[in-house]
Amino acid sequence: MSRATAQALGRAVQLVVTSSSRSEGALALPLGSTQWVRQHGGGVPEHWGRDSPYHPGTGFLGTPPDHLERVKKRPVSPHVFEADGTKFHYAMPINAITSIMNRATGVALTVGMTGAGAIALTGDLPATIEAIKHTSSVLLYPIKAAVAFPLLYHYLGGLRHVFWDKAKYGNQADKNSPLENKSVDQSSKILVGASVLGTAAFAVLSFS
Repeated sequence: MSRATAQALGRAVQLVVTSSSRSEGALALPLGSTQWVRQHGGGVPEHWGRDSPYHPGTGFLGTPPDHLERVKKRPVSPHVFEADGTKFHYAMPINAITSIMNRATGVALTVGMTGAGAIALTGDLPATIEAIKHTSSVLLYPIKAAVAFPLLYHYLGGLRHVFWDKAKYGNQADKNSPLENKSVDQSSKILVGASVLGTAAFAVLSFS
């Protein structure tokens, strides 16, 4: 586009804007001027999916009529779920799942220890434990597993993080770091397997 053509196009746009503003009974302001920016919030006002005095909208681009409503529901990165909340927005490899589980078990331990502390302060914690031990065996094993798994998983996950913190990292191009995807996937599988086996062992063992 030549300079003369660009200038002519700019004058035409300003003329259209000025005419529209006058037809609306508003003060005609040069496009892009300070007054225009203050009044309209930008040099080129955008009115998605609807007409306005200064822009015909974006219907010619295929913008749906409910575009603004869709934008309000759009997930913001790093949102975990899609807008409908039925599926994950991103892929969930095992290292992502184990990282989330480490935080979840930490929350579970906090809630459990808070509950145990509240019972100890307001009642008899040993008696409560004995009462649980004498419940039906069908309920006893799941209860023991629910206590053992967060303890084991969070402890083993903490040891893995200590190892990552203390490990020596050489040339990253060698791809032999414990934080490489392949290594993290392997340690994640070990972490989950050890936690499940340990939980099963603690659930069937009796310490009475």
